[in-house]
Amino acid sequence: MIKLAIPNKGRICNDIVRLLEKIGLEVPENGRKLYVNTNNPNIQIVYVRAADIPLYIQSGVADIGITGEDMIQESGAVVEKLLKLNFGSCKIAVAAPKDKLKSSEYTGGLKVATKLVNISKRYFADRNKFVEIVRLAGAVELAPALGIADIIVDQVSTGTTLAENNLEIIDVLFTSDLYLVANTKSMVDKEKEIDEIKISIESVITAEDKRYVMANVSSEENLQKVISSVPSMDSPTVLNLAKKGEYAIHTVIDSKELIPTIRKMKRAGAKDILVMNMSRVVE
Repeated sequence: MIKLAIPNKGRICNDIVRLLEKIGLEVPENGRKLYVNTNNPNIQIVYVRAADIPLYIQSGVADIGITGEDMIQESGAVVEKLLKLNFGSCKIAVAAPKDKLKSSEYTGGLKVATKLVNISKRYFADRNKFVEIVRLAGAVELAPALGIADIIVDQVSTGTTLAENNLEIIDVLFTSDLYLVANTKSMVDKEKEIDEIKISIESVITAEDKRYVMANVSSEENLQKVISSVPSMDSPTVLNLAKKGEYAIHTVIDSKELIPTIRKMKRAGAKDILVMNMSRVVE
C-alpha cells in the first residue's frame, strides 16, 4: 500500500486531484477522514493540512506527497524531491502598504505578519534586521490595514490579493515550486511502486506541453521538405498511404512551437494537417 499525502483544502487541492484523476486515480472527497481509498487498491490518499505534508512524509505516515518548496523549508523536514510539477508555483515575498515603505528604506524594527514563521526568521536574521514576527494562520494580507503588523511575508501567486489590500512587493525571498516528494525509507522499501506513480505523473505533465501532429504529403520531394520543417521528440514517423507516392507524417512537438510549425509544414507541401492533444507521453 502506497500512502499519498495531499492538501485537504487550499489553492492547489483541486488542481492536485485533477492531476491524480488524469493518471487514472479516482479520488473521493475527504469529508472528515484522514485516509480515503482510491479505485487502485494499492494507493490510499492521506488528506492533511498543506503545512503538515512534509512532516507526514518525513515521519513515514505517508510514503509520498505533493507539497511546495515553501512548506518543505518552513517545516525543515527531510524529504526526497522526485518531480517538479508544472503548476502551483508562487513567490514568497515581503509586501508592504503602497508608497509607505520601499526596500531601500527598510531597516528593520518592524512587525511582520506571516504564517511562514521559520522562513521569515531566517530571512531577516540573514540580513541582520531585527523584527517582531506576528504569527497568523490566514488572511495575512489584512494585517497592515488592521494595525497588526507593518509588513507581511506571504505566498503570492497573481498579486491580485495584495493589490486589493493596497500592498506591494518590496522583496522576493524565492519562488516556491510544487513537488512530488517521498519518504527516504519508502524510496528503498517501495521503490517500484513509487516509481510507477512518478512515471505516470511525469507522463501526464509532459503530454500537457506537447501536441501530436499528423499530415499528408503528396510527393517524395515534398516529404523531405516537410520533414526538414518540423521539430520532433526524436524523428518523425513516415507512413505510406494507399495512394502510391503519397505519405503520412506523424510527429510530436512542443505546444509553443505549434503555430509556426503548421505554417512551415503548409508551405513545405503538407496538407490535411491534424493536431491532437495527448493524455500521456512517456519519454
